[in-house]
Amino acid sequence: MYRSKYRKIAVVVLCLFVFLCIGFCIFNNLRNNASSFNLQNEQVSDNSFVQKSPVKNEPVKEEVLNPAQKYYKDNLEQDEIKFLNKAKASKDNDMEFSKLQTKFIKATDVLNEKYTENIDPDNPYYKNNWVKMPYVEGCYFYAVNSDYLLEKYGKYLSSSYNEWLKFIIKRESVMQDGGLIVPPDTLREYILFLEKFVEQNPNFILISDAKDILNSYLMTYLEGIDNSPIFDKWNTRKMKPEFKESYEKFLAENKDSKYYPMVEELYNKSKDNDFNWDRNFDQWLYEYHKKYFAE
Repeated sequence: MYRSKYRKIAVVVLCLFVFLCIGFCIFNNLRNNASSFNLQNEQVSDNSFVQKSPVKNEPVKEEVLNPAQKYYKDNLEQDEIKFLNKAKASKDNDMEFSKLQTKFIKATDVLNEKYTENIDPDNPYYKNNWVKMPYVEGCYFYAVNSDYLLEKYGKYLSSSYNEWLKFIIKRESVMQDGGLIVPPDTLREYILFLEKFVEQNPNFILISDAKDILNSYLMTYLEGIDNSPIFDKWNTRKMKPEFKESYEKFLAENKDSKYYPMVEELYNKSKDNDFNWDRNFDQWLYEYHKKYFAE
């Protein structure tokens, strides 16, 4: 009897235990589901800027090109590509490159004629490209970037053309507004370089350009130009010291130059006149010019 009674109690306890376990599992499951739901709601809330209704595709704005970029794309880009394609398979590219270089020069002429207003010199396009923006006489203008040409094309050109491009880079700032912007002795160095270059490269594709520049430098060096005369005509009426010193250096160090007699004759005539300027000297200089420079 007692055993039957305890057995009933044990069964009841066991049933209660089972119900409690089932209830705990159900409660725990409901709590987890609620937490997951809340977490999802928070994520949606945090990322609500992504869940906006789709926006219609806006039209892509076309890139605004500056005049130099546009001219390049319309008139130069294909020429560059053609040259490079041919140059990679050839060892004689000077002639074709000189044509391309001429097109670059003409391009800057067109740009300077039509597009010099509202130039933005800080545009990154002008930092390392075919065109650059020098600042002269209070304004910017377009000029061919010879550094760019040398860097991009030098490996396809002859040593003489490479030497020429390096010289062009050096001489880009020699004269401005009818005057020298380098000392006369720098002009002496350029004359000596060109003399040697012309002698050593008689068949250079641009030899006529080299001779023209040499002739221009000689006349400027020996006769002066409007804003850089060799005599101070309005004050001391004497030969300017920087010219006198450069002539003396030429006579002392450059005896092998074929232009030595020209410098010597000018210097001695000036010395005989105590390095003074007068009307008689101007008349002599006129005859001197006809002797050495007149065609």
